[in-house]
Amino acid sequence: MDPEIKSALRRELPGLEGTLYLNTGTLGPSPRRVTERLFQLYREWQERGPGNPEVYQAAHAETRKAAERVASFVGVQGDELALTGNATDGINIVANGIEWKAGDEVVISDQEHPAGLLIWLHLRQTKGIRVRIARLSADGRLRNVEEVASLLTPRTRLVALSHVTCMTGLRLPAREITEAAHARGVPILFDGAQSAGQFPLDLRALGCDFYALNGHKWLLGPVGTGALYVSRTALVDLRPDRVGGGSTDQFRYAEDGPLAFPATATRFEFGTRCYPLHSVWPEALAFLEEVGLAVIREESLRLSMLLRRELAAIPGVTVLGPSGDPELMTGMVTCRVAGYTGQGLYEALLKRFGVVSRPVVELEATRFSTAFFNTEEEIAQAAGAVAVLAREAA
Repeated sequence: MDPEIKSALRRELPGLEGTLYLNTGTLGPSPRRVTERLFQLYREWQERGPGNPEVYQAAHAETRKAAERVASFVGVQGDELALTGNATDGINIVANGIEWKAGDEVVISDQEHPAGLLIWLHLRQTKGIRVRIARLSADGRLRNVEEVASLLTPRTRLVALSHVTCMTGLRLPAREITEAAHARGVPILFDGAQSAGQFPLDLRALGCDFYALNGHKWLLGPVGTGALYVSRTALVDLRPDRVGGGSTDQFRYAEDGPLAFPATATRFEFGTRCYPLHSVWPEALAFLEEVGLAVIREESLRLSMLLRRELAAIPGVTVLGPSGDPELMTGMVTCRVAGYTGQGLYEALLKRFGVVSRPVVELEATRFSTAFFNTEEEIAQAAGAVAVLAREAA
């Protein structure tokens, strides 16, 4: 990316000022236009009388326009998308919307975020389901497809995997895994928290049944924004686990009254919300589209490969995750440093060098996120900081 263009983009991201920010995989810095528009919308909502039916109905309508925009961004229709607070909400909606029986199985991976693990442990305790764990390979697309397929049985009710894993940034072959699951009649849910915004998404072409994402990581949107895609076929058997005002299509206040839900993903939306949060989400998408998703993917991957090489050359450092095939790699690099826990390295990098990263406690490692707005100088500084700590610990 042209240095002048990158400098201009960085000026639009105030979260980069005064720090070496390599943690977009946790929270992405929102462009100024997003924050300013959010405050503007919230002030207008309050100043016009938030409880005025015309006002809050109009605010709600704006969120559905935002849903259409987000849906278009990932290649689906607006009524196939439910707006949520984050990806965790979406995963829970799917998990609790299936009528589990004791002995039913879910297939997950050994690199899931707590959002993609805890709900299944909870259902294991409360419903008696069985959790089967696919052991992912960092250097083989086909091996990961075969590993997931090998765990499918007649009792498998769902495959639930991260499209991009939060621990090492491994990108799974989502289309191939979907085909393998569907060949056995098993629906599939992807956690897209680490994929949306890293590269272009076409959920229709991917073919999955459910896809949960959030706006606050690589999409650079506000915290509190998320969405769940539910295919029209999968919608038929997914019952709402929570209901409220706005989620129903028909009901009557009576002891024997009917209750019906719309034949769209909006059945999973209910209650009063902070409407400006979702209404402003398209501002972040517009920022990304101005840069270009292909450019974002290329630049982020280039920087991650650069960081990977520099870290691998440091004595005492072990780089984890994918290394050979660019199709498996993303803008996330995870490493271990001899003499440090993942938490310890994260803390030392932050306190001594101002490097913002994230501990991966499950692997006793530390993760760096290289976004398109990061620079080669920042990569060199981060690698230099790791080198100093590695020498001191030797």
